[in-house]
Amino acid sequence: MKRVASIPYLFSRRLLADVDDVLRLSLFPACLALFLYFYGAAPVAAQNTLISPPGNQDTVTLACNPFPPSKIGEDPAKPGYDVEILRAAFATRNITLITPFYPWRRAYFMANSGQVDGLCSCSYLPEREDEFFYSNLLGHVRVAFYAVGTNNLKTLEEIKDARDMTVGIVNGYSLEASARDAGLDVLLVNSEATLIDMLLSRRLDVALSYKAPMDHELRNPDRQLPRIKSIQDKIISNNPYYSCISRKAKNPTALVNELNTGLTTIRENGLFDSILAKYGVARKDGPPLQD
Repeated sequence: MKRVASIPYLFSRRLLADVDDVLRLSLFPACLALFLYFYGAAPVAAQNTLISPPGNQDTVTLACNPFPPSKIGEDPAKPGYDVEILRAAFATRNITLITPFYPWRRAYFMANSGQVDGLCSCSYLPEREDEFFYSNLLGHVRVAFYAVGTNNLKTLEEIKDARDMTVGIVNGYSLEASARDAGLDVLLVNSEATLIDMLLSRRLDVALSYKAPMDHELRNPDRQLPRIKSIQDKIISNNPYYSCISRKAKNPTALVNELNTGLTTIRENGLFDSILAKYGVARKDGPPLQD
């Protein structure tokens, strides 16, 4: 015999269904917001992951090293002009760029061993020809000495001129090898902020640094002390840099060609310069990087 549901039973089922609909409708905006946060913001986020974004689009993974303002791992809204330029270039070829951030030495190892497709940027060295293909020019590497006042800078024209001084360098930069080869008394520190503190406390005669991250830290509003203006600089070199595609990547020559085509496109349509302007940099300033 077919059982007839009681009125209280039907009412309770309908009530539960209504509650379920209300919950689903009330949760939808929150779910949508989470989706947009994690996926809609992906083009500007400084993806610290090797996980590909959802979808079937082609992807490329280039390892970046923190180097503000060209590569800023902790700022999703402004990941750095190198990162944005590379993403824009690949986007013109319908390729999504993934940019995990690592310390320089680890990033280099991962690219050289084929764990990622290459490096966001590196300078040219002959020995790297066996490991990487180079893209078209991205910018220029500027290296400078920094000191309190100008007295210690007057006689410095190249690295070897600082042999009789105590020189501070950020650990991990290839500037360390250049300084040691030149016979300098090198003191390694962990950041540009430490270089500045040691200059102001007179524990260093000069600091040897890439100009962009040092200037970025000098402009940091959290450290605008009156004495900060006493730190002066003197540029000693200005060299080109590139994006580097690992020879162990899948079809690396085709990948370099796609990137170069994209770089040409965004230079011609003005997007390249617009990205630099967003960070207060002009193309003639020669965006620098760690190499």
